[in-house]
Amino acid sequence: MIEIPHGATSRRHFDAVAARLAGPLPADLAAFFHVNTDEGAPELARAIAAALPGRRVVILRALVPRTFVDCNRVVTGEVAAGMTAGLPVYLRDAADQALLLELHRRYSALAESAYEEVCGGGGLALALHTYAPRSVEVAVDDDVVAALRAAYRPGRRERWPPRPPIDLITRAPGGETLAPSALVAALHESLSPLGLGPAENSTYELHPATTGYRHARRHPGQVLCLEVRRDLLGAPWRPFVESRIGPRKCARLARPLAAAIAAALAAPQSSSSSA
Repeated sequence: MIEIPHGATSRRHFDAVAARLAGPLPADLAAFFHVNTDEGAPELARAIAAALPGRRVVILRALVPRTFVDCNRVVTGEVAAGMTAGLPVYLRDAADQALLLELHRRYSALAESAYEEVCGGGGLALALHTYAPRSVEVAVDDDVVAALRAAYRPGRRERWPPRPPIDLITRAPGGETLAPSALVAALHESLSPLGLGPAENSTYELHPATTGYRHARRHPGQVLCLEVRRDLLGAPWRPFVESRIGPRKCARLARPLAAAIAAALAAPQSSSSSA
């Protein structure tokens, strides 16, 4: 199974949900959507599935932009320190909040069911994300677009820390590894010859405020969260506008990812976890 909780990657996805909202939105909010959604993840997921002939692959893709509600966040309770909110502060209309929380609830129920079916049947799940080439930190509030445009100005964006090409998010707070060890090992082996030897937990760790953590905790040793840098998929990747995704770039990356998944599925005790 490949889950893409930030799978709303086209402007039409943004416009479709925005049209259902009654309250005001920050000006030029679509620019934030483009810089913050996981562009390339759906195309890469399909390429991985195509590179796994003979395997049954389920792709689950959320089409609700995280600009409005984050399908990889727990939306009840207080916002966790250092994490973006599941429901952004600029969405103040009560009816809009109720609609978005209902969409989140429906997707979460579907995701839980899919994880249970796949992992409960002995399979593996990949929570697939993409991220911008640099770790740009701004407050997500009414002024988020202006802050992002300022952060991405030439001469300023180069100051933000670069991210690794691929980051495997395997570890929970306290150091426990929840990811499938055989898959992690296979990914190191398959990606290193391409000069893409993956980092592990370089950007962040699994966080209890994310649904990814909950799935990994519920199915230890069977769920891996993986981040791919968007410039490895975009042709080119550009902030603030919808980027074209390169089919050859996707295929080049999908082959070693699929090879690692196939090896992990064939490995004995591939669903074991370690601390």
